[in-house]
Amino acid sequence: MNKYRNNWWLGLVVIILGMIILLDNMGIADVNSGELIRKYWPLILVIIGIRVLQRKNGGAYLSGGILIILGFLLLGEKLDLIDFNYRLLWKAFWPIVLILLGISFLRGPKWQEKSNWAFMGALDRSRHSWKLENGNYWAIMGGVTLDLRQAQVEPGEYFLNCTAVMGGIDIIVPENLTVICRGTAILGGIDFLGRSNGGIFVSETAEQGRQDAERVIRIFALAAMGGVDVKGKQ
Repeated sequence: MNKYRNNWWLGLVVIILGMIILLDNMGIADVNSGELIRKYWPLILVIIGIRVLQRKNGGAYLSGGILIILGFLLLGEKLDLIDFNYRLLWKAFWPIVLILLGISFLRGPKWQEKSNWAFMGALDRSRHSWKLENGNYWAIMGGVTLDLRQAQVEPGEYFLNCTAVMGGIDIIVPENLTVICRGTAILGGIDFLGRSNGGIFVSETAEQGRQDAERVIRIFALAAMGGVDVKGKQ
């Protein structure tokens, strides 16, 4: 699939919502758009869960499954099909996630000055030449792809802070480049150079090459209900 179209579902949902509101405003159809959104917004969680499952690792299966189940439970409650007290779940769930995120930030590296965002969209640096710099990469319900085989890497040490929240970050590194990976997953998954881990709260490290090389890239990853994948290729 074209990587630039990995957010096709978002465009489709927005188009359908716009058409419904337009038909309602023009008097062609009697649709309460506000009520429609209130009832069916949990389907967004289901769609995100399906996207997470496509990453096909242990953390992705856990995170995607949780999002899909939660989405259907909330949808059933909104449609009065089941009696589900989601308010109690939210009261406990989000504070726990925030606490775990805070612990991860305290354990993490110093943040860089430059930040790159993929919010419900895609940031793709795999098709054209680009210059590698220190930076923070955020994938929030979106995707980031970095192909370092296409990057201009000057001699030196680089720091990449990668945070995926309900999204995914894929990094491809050439096998002749020194890469040091360290990361944490919270209800998500991380895969560093073939070493995969995932679950409620797990950490993983991996590296390739010599630490005294001319070019060293340090990747720090945090995956919260998402995934970060670092692959070594020729």
